[in-house]
Amino acid sequence: MKYLLAREDEEGEDQLWGRCAGVEGLFVEPAPPPREVLIFRGCAPSGPLREAVARPGEATDLLGDGWIAASDDTQAGWWELVDAVVLAHHPSAFDPSLLDVVVGAGVKGPSSGGFKATAPPRFELFTGGDASAGRCLAVDGLFASRPAPAKIPMELIGCEPTERLLAALRRPRRWERDGAELWALDRTGRVMARQDVGLDIHGARPSVLGGALVDITLADGGDNRPSPAVRPVWESW
Repeated sequence: MKYLLAREDEEGEDQLWGRCAGVEGLFVEPAPPPREVLIFRGCAPSGPLREAVARPGEATDLLGDGWIAASDDTQAGWWELVDAVVLAHHPSAFDPSLLDVVVGAGVKGPSSGGFKATAPPRFELFTGGDASAGRCLAVDGLFASRPAPAKIPMELIGCEPTERLLAALRRPRRWERDGAELWALDRTGRVMARQDVGLDIHGARPSVLGGALVDITLADGGDNRPSPAVRPVWESW
């Protein structure tokens, strides 16, 4: 058995729910967010953004991944930018000494789940980690409603369920909003990685491995799963 399914009880103690021989859908490359166009209004660029708008004759310029921070006097929110590029820029209607910068990017967020400004917010762009790329007065398109990413299922193959998991299989709707952890074991049986998974069970059937084992489909295999590129490393461990 290469994996354990575990869950904390009410006292915070880890409880074993099952042992599994394999998992299909653990190694997943996340789908990139849809591309959007944002306009940074009244922007005072710095760092990479200032370099991008200073290059003459460039139609686009890559900024890469980054963040937008919005804050007022009571709260703050963060939006992630994926593979951002500068598409155009021109003097701002707010102030000719500032710029309006048109940026194309994939957008995720806000990090807090919602941001409702009680006062005009302040905006700051970060690229390359914590490096500031400038501040601006407004960001057109930032507060658009975005659908949640589709959940990617996971198959637990060849599972030996404990009584706790058997009870969940008998009453799956009771657990559909709860979560558990999938523990990956190394060749000595030690836990080498933990992955959060949802307990929304969409099906269970006799395992393709035979015997008394079962295969279980989880509707949500969790976020931040390892990339397929690291599968050979895990296999060697």
